[in-house]
Amino acid sequence: MGEKRVTVSVRDSQMDNIKAILLFFVALGHTLDVYKDVWNVNMYLMKYIYLFHMPLFAFITGYFTKNTEKARNFAIEKCLIPYVLLQSVYVIIGKMMIYMGLANFNSGVFNGSLLVPSSAFYYLLAVFVWKLTAKEFMNLRHPFIISVVLGLLVSVTKMQEFHMGYGAVFALLPFFVAGVLCDEKLLFRIRNSKKIFSILILVLSIIPAVKLPYSIHSVRSSYQTAGFNDVLGIGYRIIFYIIALLMGYAVICITSKKRNVFTHIGEASILVYAGSTFLAPHGYLILNKIFGFSKNNWINLIAMMIYCIILIWMCAIPTFLKLYNWILSKINDLLFKKENS
Repeated sequence: MGEKRVTVSVRDSQMDNIKAILLFFVALGHTLDVYKDVWNVNMYLMKYIYLFHMPLFAFITGYFTKNTEKARNFAIEKCLIPYVLLQSVYVIIGKMMIYMGLANFNSGVFNGSLLVPSSAFYYLLAVFVWKLTAKEFMNLRHPFIISVVLGLLVSVTKMQEFHMGYGAVFALLPFFVAGVLCDEKLLFRIRNSKKIFSILILVLSIIPAVKLPYSIHSVRSSYQTAGFNDVLGIGYRIIFYIIALLMGYAVICITSKKRNVFTHIGEASILVYAGSTFLAPHGYLILNKIFGFSKNNWINLIAMMIYCIILIWMCAIPTFLKLYNWILSKINDLLFKKENS
């Protein structure tokens, strides 16, 4: 499989546009988490976002992992080392924020660990595992079916701390595998399907966001921790998979294929994702202490959206990306042997 010719473009503007949208939702979702119990609209919007944004990220990751041999060779350099670097910074910042009383909302689940992350950097750890094992996994006879079975069964456990760190590796695996299996012809058909159908999917998805339990989207919680028995949890996970696939299909269909003012955000996705993890919601909490946005629910929601747009825009500044790449290259130079020319 590693010898197959790779036909995926090096830079796909539509995929970068989609990643920019998803990165905004990552930042907004993290910020809404603080206020989800204050106002139903915050809760419903957060549930809507979590129905599709990380599954679609996993799909895109898989789509650009056609060369599984290359993915495995660079898994440590491109995934594990950035994870260790960013998670270490997160742990330091998290401890400081909790000490200052600015992160009491999640201090109960904060885990200052590299091995079992409680941060959003669990996704980098999942990508590392996927890239490392993709070649062998995709050689299975029915990789998608097996990935779905693993995704359904992984949450049948009482080991919540371990599940928080690694549950998403399996729970999001079907979307990664779907991305690897998706070729350019299928993606072309999705992109050029009727947009009215996709818009209808996104509108109707408001219903499960309102009606279904909050924990239906939780790929990092065991069924027991989410408040379900195993049978009910598996049932909800299946529903979640179907909704996420439909919403992902719809987002791909309606997103612009042309380069625009947001494309560069998707091009700097790892740095923007890191910035969203560090500063959403922590930066907004500081601003809210100063300006008191949360005194009015609508003003608070609008302020959160504006903050998240500015945040992801600033994180995508080319100078920051160059600095991050420079730091990463220096770390890699220290850790890896230089190839003989």
